[in-house]
Amino acid sequence: MIQLHNVSKRYPGGFDALSNLSLEIDAGEMVFLTGHSGAGKSTLLKLIMLMERATRGQVLVGGENLNKMPARKIPFLRRQIGVVFQNHQLLFDRSVYENIALPLVIAGFDPRDIGRRVRAALDKVGLLSKEKLNPIALSGGEQQRVGIARAVVNKPPVLLADEPTGNLDPKLSAEIMTLLQQFNEVGVTVMIASHDLDLVKRMNKRLLTLEGGQLVHDGSVEVL
Repeated sequence: MIQLHNVSKRYPGGFDALSNLSLEIDAGEMVFLTGHSGAGKSTLLKLIMLMERATRGQVLVGGENLNKMPARKIPFLRRQIGVVFQNHQLLFDRSVYENIALPLVIAGFDPRDIGRRVRAALDKVGLLSKEKLNPIALSGGEQQRVGIARAVVNKPPVLLADEPTGNLDPKLSAEIMTLLQQFNEVGVTVMIASHDLDLVKRMNKRLLTLEGGQLVHDGSVEVL
């Protein structure tokens, strides 16, 4: 599903965020990505969602070489990848329903289909009764659930989460991880960047660790 072959990313000024990185994530797999601040975790996620392009090497998602993907095809790629951010990135001038519907509206879905998909996503994250509320009226954990619903509303095969529990207490963090695992259990490929090593260890999934832009561990969480 996701393949990186000898990938490097150099930013202007000569900073190498990633160096000669190779890895493969199978369809339906759930993996965690850890590493110190500045290790390259966010850069790796940006390459997969094509917010950045690799300086060298190949990044493939679903067999598509992203380095050769023309700009006109990028919106289609991004509809195949749901993204959950640490700070939710919700619109506080719109309702919960409207926030979740936005990707479908942009993609040109039929309004009746939008309603069905949004309510199914809300039901999955346990917020069906709060669709008319403004996100600012929700707790931090509920706002993150809205962000997850928005990420999965068009049923993408890949879900990326960048520090999805960074602002939450341990109980809410565990709930969010359980929710992400439920999507993985129905076949979604899930990749989660996290600093919460205790939580990562409890999840007991494949662990990728970056250090200075290089992959220094790929395997069991037992090293934590």
